[in-house]
Amino acid sequence: MSVRSDARAAATVERIAVWGVAVLAVAALAGLVVGPGADLRTAAPSADFEGSYDNATGAVTVTHAGGDDLTGESVALVVTDADNDTTTRLLWANESTLPVTEGDSVTVDDPRVDSNGDGNYLDADRSVGFYLEPGDTVDVVWTGRLTGAPETRTETLETITIGDETG
Repeated sequence: MSVRSDARAAATVERIAVWGVAVLAVAALAGLVVGPGADLRTAAPSADFEGSYDNATGAVTVTHAGGDDLTGESVALVVTDADNDTTTRLLWANESTLPVTEGDSVTVDDPRVDSNGDGNYLDADRSVGFYLEPGDTVDVVWTGRLTGAPETRTETLETITIGDETG
């Protein structure tokens, strides 16, 4: 074998090795950016919520009971009156007030009871224009952009039914 063909063989092996190292470096970098086990198609935040209903005041309190901190663009409550299928969307937190973390809560009331006697029947953090009753639902809705995703998504993280999960 000539010196010239040995040099070509060495150059070819060297190129393959360099390309192999480059591919491994890119794969490692992608793994660091995306994170282990990340699934970009279904990786909405995972959080648990609890609801408690106080019939005397006509108020439901929704509490972040554990799981991921909620960041992104907004967290909203969509309250549905089961009797006439009316919905009201109420903002829980936006970009300036996020994250929503474990232990955070928001209370929604209806115009039935002036619980603090000040003449204003809307006494909670947020209010709806209909009476809250068993069977009504409260959806916790997150809007944000997932890591690496090209656009924003909206996901319902939990549905609380007054009279079921609530007291």
